[in-house]
Amino acid sequence: MSPINITLQDIAEKVGGRVIGEGTTPVVRPSSPEKAVPGEICTLWNTRECGKIGHGAFLMASPDIFALLPGIQGVEVDDPRAAFPLLLSLFQQPKQAGGMVHPSAVVSADADISPTAWIGPMCVVEENAVIEEGVYLQAQVYVGYNCRVGEGTVIEPGTVLLRSVRTGRNCLIHSGAVLGCDGFGILPAEQGKAPVKIPQLGGVLLGDEVEVGACTTIDRGTLEDTILGSFTKIDDHVHIAHNAVIGENCILVAMTGIAGSAVLEDNVVMAARSGARDHISIGRGATVAANGGATKNVPPGAVVSGFPARDHQEDFRIQASMRRLPDLLSRVKKLETLLEDLRSPEGSIKRTEKTDEGTR
Repeated sequence: MSPINITLQDIAEKVGGRVIGEGTTPVVRPSSPEKAVPGEICTLWNTRECGKIGHGAFLMASPDIFALLPGIQGVEVDDPRAAFPLLLSLFQQPKQAGGMVHPSAVVSADADISPTAWIGPMCVVEENAVIEEGVYLQAQVYVGYNCRVGEGTVIEPGTVLLRSVRTGRNCLIHSGAVLGCDGFGILPAEQGKAPVKIPQLGGVLLGDEVEVGACTTIDRGTLEDTILGSFTKIDDHVHIAHNAVIGENCILVAMTGIAGSAVLEDNVVMAARSGARDHISIGRGATVAANGGATKNVPPGAVVSGFPARDHQEDFRIQASMRRLPDLLSRVKKLETLLEDLRSPEGSIKRTEKTDEGTR
């Protein structure tokens, strides 16, 4: 149930829509169309779902859909898909308000903690760390030496920020993420010698409103920072290696791996289990499809797939050809058998007989 009283008018103001019905009508919570009960609101963005709405539920939809469902109350919007996140945000559990340092937290005397920040149970904040206004460290969060957590940022339980990690404003870092661990800089073993670890002296820098998924790891750079641009969204179980530069508005989906010093320009999408090798560039607005592995530069706006990644349509044609291989192999075997028959003595006699018959 919603922690506050929300009406149809409240929703309309939040999403920039128009009330259909009585604006003071209370709304319990959002729901899916097929499971909505009286008092709940569901969102539709195509007419195919009109028949799924539960009796007595409210609706957020376009004028065209309301025209098909006379008598239903709700909120009319021009773009229901764009309004949907705004609707859900009204019903989010609010973070703790006001400043507090929990008695079980360990905070260095040299740390700079805003009086409006919330430092939850068993958090650790090391020296020279800065925790800005409205930051919310939920519980068991480690903030290392020389870190800065930007205004309004929320960090969920069990997250680790090692030294020299700086976030922008209003970031969200989910449980179990580790930012600022050593980049994997290794000199390979030479004859009779062990591999040599290269010290990693850089940090990690996040822009504003960056989201980092659960159990994601972001390594610090060797000399400079590993960088994530503002508004970039990282899913769970993603790895970003040292010195990588991720632009603004990028989306990296689960199990993606970005190798060291790779550059993703703005608005790049890396689909699930995709990857980019070290020192390559993926151009602005490009997409690497699921399971795709970019081994060379990807042009701006391109859509690539497969391994090594190539133009998506070309990869489809290759996959289609691969599916035809069993049939092609069978046809080749038949042709080989026919050729062997023609090359045999019996085949020569048959060809001679046919030629003789043709001359009679």
